[in-house]
Amino acid sequence: MKFSFEELEELTQKDGGRFGVDSSDSAFDFCRILSQKHYENFPVASFLLKKEWRKYIFAVYSFARIADDIADEIIEIPEQNRINLLDNLEELIQTEDFTKIKNPVIKALIITISDKKIPIDPFKKLLTAYKMDINFKQAETFYELLDYCKYSAEPIGELVLRITDNYNNKNIILSDKICSALQLINFWQDFSVDLNKNRVFIPMEYLAKYDLKMNDLYERKKTHNLISCLKELYDRTEILLKEGAELIKYLEDFRLKLEIKATVMGGAAVLNKIRELQANILEKRPKLSKTDFLLIFYKIVFSR
Repeated sequence: MKFSFEELEELTQKDGGRFGVDSSDSAFDFCRILSQKHYENFPVASFLLKKEWRKYIFAVYSFARIADDIADEIIEIPEQNRINLLDNLEELIQTEDFTKIKNPVIKALIITISDKKIPIDPFKKLLTAYKMDINFKQAETFYELLDYCKYSAEPIGELVLRITDNYNNKNIILSDKICSALQLINFWQDFSVDLNKNRVFIPMEYLAKYDLKMNDLYERKKTHNLISCLKELYDRTEILLKEGAELIKYLEDFRLKLEIKATVMGGAAVLNKIRELQANILEKRPKLSKTDFLLIFYKIVFSR
């Protein structure tokens, strides 16, 4: 589901514009439809999860989707205008009385925050990440890239843990690793797309280490040095994902275990497709097919 600037602007307003709804059920339905119409490498509140949790996760995903679209999908709009829209969202999510809100995403999110007693901080971190996207600055080091993930990805894992009543000090550490790994995988997957937006997520220390110049990337030069550079980044990403996967054995709910297992396997499958492309990642964006998703489902159900 693609939104125009005018539509995104309406979705940052209290009344929701043309999308406005009166009931909480309608608000959650809007979020469900929005969530299910967008491709992701991992399940978004799939049937594997308990029904009572799904609507809350759809609300969180929809909020993140709208904010991400503001940052990344309307780049022809001046930066300050997009930041103002994100500021609108931050103000709205702190509204205490959802009955005064007709915006479906905000109404559903406020109910989610109230029902699950979620602090506002994870949402503020997400909005900070989207503002960082608008004012993009290439990371100097790999650890600086991971620091960005603390804002862009780790809050999502925290929200899932809180919604499913699995939040604790041990789980959040492992969840952070999974989410950071998935964010890195998304960077490598979107290499060709981001080049067209003048964004490069390879840290500058890696470009120097492998004697790569920015123009080499923009000119799509497929060198052995680039392949070696990417391999090291992929290897570090894979290690992070495998370390985080330990979370699965600490989760109490069996269906949640399956959902997170599917998420990890989806990320791993995309990373494998990225590896197979080698330097062609400069020109092609890999994605999972329906067959890939079916294979993942088969593995999570029948593997031990």
